[in-house]
Amino acid sequence: MSLESRQDIGALIDDSRLSRQQASVIVLCGLVVLLDGFDLQTMALAVPSLMQEWSLGPAAFSYALSGALLGMVAGTCLVAPLGDKVGRRPVLIAGMAMVGAASIATAFSSTPAELFVWRFLTGIGLGMSMPNATALTSEYVPLKSRVFLISLMFCGVALGALIAGFTAPALIGAFGWRSIFLVGGVVPLFIAAALYVWIPESLRLLVAQWPADPRIAGIVARFLPGVEAATVIASASDRVERQNVLELFAPRYRARTALLWAAFALNLFVLFVLISWLPAVLTAAGWTPAQALRGAVVNQAGGIVGGLVIAWLVDRDKTVPALIGGYVLVAAALSLFLVVPSNVTSWVVLLVVVGAGISGAQVALNALSAVFYPPSLRANGAGWANTIGRTGALLAPLAGGFVIARFTLEPAQQLTLLIAPVLLCGVCALLLPYVWRGERSASAGAVAPRRSAAEFLGR
Repeated sequence: MSLESRQDIGALIDDSRLSRQQASVIVLCGLVVLLDGFDLQTMALAVPSLMQEWSLGPAAFSYALSGALLGMVAGTCLVAPLGDKVGRRPVLIAGMAMVGAASIATAFSSTPAELFVWRFLTGIGLGMSMPNATALTSEYVPLKSRVFLISLMFCGVALGALIAGFTAPALIGAFGWRSIFLVGGVVPLFIAAALYVWIPESLRLLVAQWPADPRIAGIVARFLPGVEAATVIASASDRVERQNVLELFAPRYRARTALLWAAFALNLFVLFVLISWLPAVLTAAGWTPAQALRGAVVNQAGGIVGGLVIAWLVDRDKTVPALIGGYVLVAAALSLFLVVPSNVTSWVVLLVVVGAGISGAQVALNALSAVFYPPSLRANGAGWANTIGRTGALLAPLAGGFVIARFTLEPAQQLTLLIAPVLLCGVCALLLPYVWRGERSASAGAVAPRRSAAEFLGR
């Protein structure tokens, strides 16, 4: 076959219109992202009931709250890369099955140590699933829709937490805290079954790694009708060799890497302090347990709204203005907790604003990590940004527990401590355009043809 008759698989997917088959991949991977938000919220929602049943203070559950996050870091670093070697599909299915089994086991825990172990294993399952769900989506989504649809998919984290907040009060009231972990275990098992039946392996990965794989013909016929499977070849960027993390600190990239890592870690630190401790803080402020759980709900509802708004702004090259505006609103809302009465009516608007700014900013940072590096470093850069960010998230429950245990602060004062990391996030956002140094981005194709990263940032 002549070289002229070969067709680049990446270009074929990038130039296609979003089809029903591609949409099904987005939906299935979106369920994985949604489950991430649901699962991470359940432990925080269970803490007030656990405190009462086990007669323990909130600080006793700091390690249990960090268990899933620690497992996610381990799963992301150590297990998720297997998706490049054995395929995204089997790792994704195995991850969901692991989440289901570990969540069910969590329901039968009787000590904080047992909670930590099972939550750690749950986190490993999520850590190996999320990167492969993201990669699978990005490898099937057309170029012109990629950033917006991936940003939209990550709104599922807040949506999953919102669903947990809506269902938890009724489940805990009727069946106790164990019920939310049983539900959180059965659902991922059903998702694993749905993935096994309907999700395809990444076509781009198959063509690049195993060009003789017999599955290629069927997937090409399904997703690219009219294209001969025998004519497709791998994209140059799909054949990139694995990069060492030190490549991200070459002179050309070290400033942007350090700044991106700082923004990820600080933003996820604030987000997971809220996810982990908001129900307990609101209970201490005089809210009933049911009201505190609903407070977590409205915070996540704000995250969905903020995520949608910022995804829209990112798609229109307003990334930095969106980030800075979000952080300013969050800092203002946090400061108002000191002067606004701590009743449900007064605080609910502030919780919505805080959730919108922090969760929405994370959507923008996820999109930004995909365009801040050239193709040869894109996966490496985005993967390490998320890993470092999860480290910030891991520290959040421990820091919250430390403050609650060691300092006698009012709930409003505890919340205003978050102003400092929020303002640091704003400083990072301000500096983002300046570390680019004006060159055109070799990775700008992740957003749209002939767009520079400076344009994407809104400069």
